Amino acid sequence: MIRIATFKNNDLVPFKTISQNNFDSLKLDCSVLKKNYTQFMVFKNLQLNLKDYYNFIDDWTKVPATKMNFGISTNIHFVMNANKLILNTLMSFKLFIDNAEVFLKRKYGKDSKEAKDFILLTNNLFDTSFAYRFLNKLRNYSVHLGFPLEVVLFHIDYNSHSPEKSEHSAKLVLNIEKLLTEKKLFGAKIHNELQNQKGELDLIPLIREISNHIMELQKYIYSLQKEELTDSIENIEMFVGNHKTEQNQIKVYTIDENAQKQINLSMYDIPFDILNEYKTTYKNW
Repeated sequence: MIRIATFKNNDLVPFKTISQNNFDSLKLDCSVLKKNYTQFMVFKNLQLNLKDYYNFIDDWTKVPATKMNFGISTNIHFVMNANKLILNTLMSFKLFIDNAEVFLKRKYGKDSKEAKDFILLTNNLFDTSFAYRFLNKLRNYSVHLGFPLEVVLFHIDYNSHSPEKSEHSAKLVLNIEKLLTEKKLFGAKIHNELQNQKGELDLIPLIREISNHIMELQKYIYSLQKEELTDSIENIEMFVGNHKTEQNQIKVYTIDENAQKQINLSMYDIPFDILNEYKTTYKNW
């Protein structure tokens, strides 16, 4: 006997009996969600690191002079926290790119159109976006030589009529002269671009740009998955109906009796946590 049940407060309450064929179909739909989730987790990890980074930037943007700590710019703990957020972003960005390529090659085939089109997208970004290629290399620089940021500078929007209303905004400016000493790590192309850099090299607009590129790449990946994910989600929800709530879990259990009259109970979890993450993230995609 195979039954679908709600599970809450250690109570298992069956609400539907299904056939083995239906159970196999349900497991196949759950497998689609789980297999695609391996890539989605990497994307989500990157988004969480970006959220932490942007929270930091927001906290230190347009800070009134009356609330500004003017000694914080070189405070080692403050600078280290900024570096940590930057490095977390760079590391998870590189992980996202590499993982997505391997995921698509394994899912669709090494020489598949899906994998080749993704590589074409990333190659085009490398060719056309300084932010994309520089931050890729800055990640390598950080892995080998440590944190890239020496101080956190602040731009002052000075109010001459009411100086106390002047606003201070953080800038994550890198030391270009220091970067230029590492030509081998950056490569000739980026080294030349750094030599020709006019003005400051602020990470804030660069990270903002790659944030947009990341969404473009994930939207491409989702476009490949959309049909199978949508079908699997609809099938799972059809089996479960309105029995899923925020407080319970949905499980499938089987009860078998062997030749020795022993009863075996097996449980299978329906991954509604994964299903809901897909629906929330991809709602307007």
